[in-house]
Amino acid sequence: MPETKHWIVTTSEDRPLSEITSDLKKAGFLVGEVLDAIGSITGVADEGAVRQMRSIPGVIAVEPDTPIDIGPPGSPDTW
Repeated sequence: MPETKHWIVTTSEDRPLSEITSDLKKAGFLVGEVLDAIGSITGVADEGAVRQMRSIPGVIAVEPDTPIDIGPPGSPDTW
């Protein structure tokens, strides 16, 4: 079974987000959250699905979802 990773999909305003979400699911993307306010969709997929997702009309970018840790309050360490 191919390895899956978390991804963030950035969309354009060329198509409704609901249509793009539907096409992403058909390509093998397991949708986590649809962030209407910023036109992004998060979820999980393998590399094969990502190649298909990048060709969907209305998809601008598909990038890895990388965790960010800014440290505890008052800490001099930042990301």
